[in-house]
Amino acid sequence: MGLRFNVLGSSSSGNSTLVSDGVTNILVDAGLSGKEIARRLDEYGLSPDKISAIVISHNHDDHCRGVAPFIEKYVKNNIPVFMTAAAFDASGIGMNPSKTKHRAISHRAILPGESFEIGGIAITCFLLSHYGSKNECVENLGFVLEKDGVRVGIALDLGKMTHLVKERLKGCAGIVLESNYDVAMLKAGSRPWAIKQRVDKAHLSNDNVAEYLSCDFDGTAKHVVLAHLSRQHNIPDLALLSARRALEARSGIYRSQTKIALAYADKISKTYCY
Repeated sequence: MGLRFNVLGSSSSGNSTLVSDGVTNILVDAGLSGKEIARRLDEYGLSPDKISAIVISHNHDDHCRGVAPFIEKYVKNNIPVFMTAAAFDASGIGMNPSKTKHRAISHRAILPGESFEIGGIAITCFLLSHYGSKNECVENLGFVLEKDGVRVGIALDLGKMTHLVKERLKGCAGIVLESNYDVAMLKAGSRPWAIKQRVDKAHLSNDNVAEYLSCDFDGTAKHVVLAHLSRQHNIPDLALLSARRALEARSGIYRSQTKIALAYADKISKTYCY
């Protein structure tokens, strides 16, 4: 059996994706509250206690705030949390007793570019470019998870599509990719200019995603799920239209049968199986 995934939720309020082979169940990011992660797993049809491990991209709250509460309240065994040492230290997950409720977090340090395995699912992490306004982001990672030749790529909170990111996403059957903001909406918005500049440096726009899909996407993926859409600076239909037009604009021999879909802030996505 290959892999399946479900985006439990994705927005600036919290991000979490379940990737599974039917036996091993991995949470990639846990930025929703512990209670909400458990609720959405129940809605999906999986007991929270069946989670095998948590893999965290970086130290921002919308990617890791739920780690300790989820493990403490909803998981019987102390499952491992894979995260770079710098991001783990910066997050405070392992140092704040009020977060951990006195249960030590089983941290497994990983490095950018490293490959490791969880229950037969191979995971390769790669460095993303991201800038944060609250606490500086350290070593933000994207991930490719692989089982029986099936690959799922996840890349959120990246300021640009680097050559490395494009290479790592090649050959993936499913991709979860940030499409955070519409350029015109960001410029016209009421937020201070300094914040607008941070957004531009820290996140992919609809235009960035469209350029990737039209020029650099290898066309392999059956699904590209657009995630981390801004409530203030984007409209779901606009992000969908931009991405779909980019695929349609590809020349005939490179045209892809890829389906573009959305991840949601307030509900789980459909399940994508390969």
